[in-house]
Amino acid sequence: MTYSRITIHTSSSQKGFTIIETLIAITVLMIAVAGPLSVASKGLLSAQISKDQMIASYLAEESMEAIKNSRDNNIATNGNANLFSNASIITSCTNTANNYCDMSTTDSTALLTGCASLGNCPLYIDPNGIYMHTSTGNRKSAFSRAYYVTASSGSGTCNNASTECQVHVIVSWNEGSIPNQVELVSEITKTIR
Repeated sequence: MTYSRITIHTSSSQKGFTIIETLIAITVLMIAVAGPLSVASKGLLSAQISKDQMIASYLAEESMEAIKNSRDNNIATNGNANLFSNASIITSCTNTANNYCDMSTTDSTALLTGCASLGNCPLYIDPNGIYMHTSTGNRKSAFSRAYYVTASSGSGTCNNASTECQVHVIVSWNEGSIPNQVELVSEITKTIR
């Protein structure tokens, strides 16, 4: 019997990556990719917050303009007899529980009364992207809108004998678990300025 010997020769110039070198390379790549992704994520979050603040500002202004329009129509029709055409707009809408209201240009009923709290007058979005209080056939938005009326000094009640009142329109929403709100305050008088 003869035995043959097999010899394997390795060249010192042929080297591969060790597991440690591979792990270090992967770590460096992850850090290089994670940094820009983190910045992009924070940028998108900031853009969403800004978008929500703009929408809330527009929704507050829409309600305020509807209230002023009601006052203007009343003055054009009836003179300066009442501050608003609908007395309940000011007598029912005070800064107390269950007495918040909202006025909308898009709902069939312009005046919404009896909101339990400032965050309890939810707005819905119809298929055309219009915000309203009508829930039928519409999806709920993140926003809630209500207003209340006080005497011009900021305290006390406003009534039809008042010549000037202060209207506070508040739009509220949550960014995750953080509550946000936009408040628009305006003086309303019996005469158009």
